[in-house]
Amino acid sequence: MVKLEQNGAAAGQPYKPTTMFDDDEPDAELDSILRMTSSTHPASLSFEMEVQQHKQPRAKWYHAAFHSVCAVVGAGVLGLPYAISYLGWAGGLSVLTALTLASMYTSYLLAALHEGHDGRRLNDYQAMGRAVLGRRVAAWTVAPVQNVLLVGLCITYSVAAGQSLKGLLGAECAGAGCAAGITPWILGFAALELAASQLPDIHAIWWVSLIGAAMSLAYTAIAGVVSCVDAARGAGQGREPGPGREQSAADAVFGVLNALGSIGFTFGGQGVLPEIQATLAVPPGQPSTLRPMMISVGVAYIVVIAAYYSVGVGGYAAYGTAVAPDVLLSLGGPVWLRRCANAAVVAHMAAAYQVFAQPVFALMEGAIAARRRPAVAAVGPSVAAPAPHSAAATPRALRLAVRSGFVAAVTLVAVLVPFFAEVMGIIASLGLIPMTFVLPCVMWLVSQQPRGAERALNYAIAGGCGVLAILALIGSTRNVIVQLKLKHG
Repeated sequence: MVKLEQNGAAAGQPYKPTTMFDDDEPDAELDSILRMTSSTHPASLSFEMEVQQHKQPRAKWYHAAFHSVCAVVGAGVLGLPYAISYLGWAGGLSVLTALTLASMYTSYLLAALHEGHDGRRLNDYQAMGRAVLGRRVAAWTVAPVQNVLLVGLCITYSVAAGQSLKGLLGAECAGAGCAAGITPWILGFAALELAASQLPDIHAIWWVSLIGAAMSLAYTAIAGVVSCVDAARGAGQGREPGPGREQSAADAVFGVLNALGSIGFTFGGQGVLPEIQATLAVPPGQPSTLRPMMISVGVAYIVVIAAYYSVGVGGYAAYGTAVAPDVLLSLGGPVWLRRCANAAVVAHMAAAYQVFAQPVFALMEGAIAARRRPAVAAVGPSVAAPAPHSAAATPRALRLAVRSGFVAAVTLVAVLVPFFAEVMGIIASLGLIPMTFVLPCVMWLVSQQPRGAERALNYAIAGGCGVLAILALIGSTRNVIVQLKLKHG
């Protein structure tokens, strides 16, 4: 077990060769078992060896930048004007600014915790949690929270992609009309993800992330520019933002709580930042991957600041309280431009879906490998010894079965609960806010034991965002129940 009580990624500490396993058993024991099993069961280790091979770090900072932009800049940006319309200018921008600064800080904490002074790399969020908090605590905190977040993001992105597919390929629709009847379009998006999910690992999809990052820039630029033009013209060619919403006091209060979660949802990339950093090779002359990782995060946040504020401010200024939960449904301008924006959303959702799904695939496939090979599972989490007289599935067959089942389950939930804004709030409260804001600070407090202002800052971020998550969960859950009653009533 890696102990981080006195380390972290302290600058100046000598870097030592890394191991890809979370436990401290010697590599010689692993080598001997692999030699023995490969000689007697040459096919049975093929899946496990493939899992190990695709974990070897070889990426550059710009590969990580593609993943970071694709993961951090997500569908939540399209809901920012709607959230700000509930909170108002002061409240909305204050919450957005505070969470932007806090997420930048927690991104650094995760990057710094990725490597200890002994050179051991913690290659995923759950390994980091086990090393810092202990296996038992991590099993009840980090693991379920990350899994909820990653699966929830895939569900939300399926809804967003289905909505945009309808706006792109369906009959002419505008406003809320594009949000209804999207089940066939969600299923079409699922077919695309079913094929893309067969790519082996997160590094193998760097080019997918590059496309996704470019598409996120495209649709946020369209949304920001068109919104600002509409605002300058008076809410888009003479349309007024509309009076205050016709809603009860309870609707207004719960709408505010849901809006807090919607803004928090826009910062989802930290859930896979350790996995992204795990793909980085240590640069020559550098003690660790901290510097290239922070460069990639810096690139992502340049995009975040430009996109979030232009879309959030422009959208609310243009459409006021009449803005749709997805601002693309409120845009003025020519139809072809809105279709281009919807096409970019679909492409980005397809890429980001894979960035968030790949860690879940690795977890499921590693668990299956451990069940099939219990002897080696004690040495490495992704390799296990063959059971006597068992017929091992081929890597491709196993991958097809596991990943197809995941895509099918995610699609089913997206079809049953196709409410973009409300689902964002629930996923943010249960997974995203804890993973992005609370757990990084808790792990830093446990491992580094900071004092003074740094200690107070971490307590403030963890405590404040914990309260935010509870409030968002209350508001979002209530609104989902209301929407379900309306849908089936």
